[in-house]
Amino acid sequence: MARFEGKVALVTGGSSGIGRMLSERLRQEGAAVVVADVSEPTPTDVSDAVSVRECVDRLLAAHGRLDVVFSNAGILLAENVETMEEAAFDLTLAVNLKGAFLVAKHTIPYLRATRGNLVFTGSTSSLAGASGQGAYCASKAGIVGLARVLADELAKDGIRVNAVCPGWVDTPFNDPVWEYSGKGAEAKLLSGVPLHRQARAEEVVAPMLFLASDEASYITGEVLVVDGGLMAVR
Repeated sequence: MARFEGKVALVTGGSSGIGRMLSERLRQEGAAVVVADVSEPTPTDVSDAVSVRECVDRLLAAHGRLDVVFSNAGILLAENVETMEEAAFDLTLAVNLKGAFLVAKHTIPYLRATRGNLVFTGSTSSLAGASGQGAYCASKAGIVGLARVLADELAKDGIRVNAVCPGWVDTPFNDPVWEYSGKGAEAKLLSGVPLHRQARAEEVVAPMLFLASDEASYITGEVLVVDGGLMAVR
């Protein structure tokens, strides 16, 4: 299957975890992929407007068009609101929410030209609170709001905007939660998931690719939860 043959995709946070798997799958399906990440040789900081703009400029210089944007970059710092430093809260919102805003802002003009689409990575923390994740939950809740607003604003231009909200995914991204919650936390938390396990990265990537493909041509403003049933029983 080559659903993205001839298309150009931007993946933020594409050097590890879900983003890395997403980049690999896009290439397998025919896309030219530009990875934007602070760990890349030419780093992109999504919380900085100049850095985002320069990334988009490089992409256009190399490929001349932009069809799909996966706004996936994020950080997770696990700490109680009462003890969290203001700087840590600010950093979380700057990367997770402001970063999503900046990526959307600076790519929309080029997505308009191709009638492309934008997929945000949210979280089940977009929809429910969790101890030690005050900043993260706030930032991810904002992602859902932003996606829905953009779906409404950009529909007239033929741009679709959706969000995928994963639950627990087996990547190092969750390590701060296990450390915060203490010994045995992973087993305890997963006991509340009907499928009783974390997702594999590819199980989250598959619905993300679906939403970005022409197969989802009548889907916009959707918040797709991929969580093994977690939100169904909360």
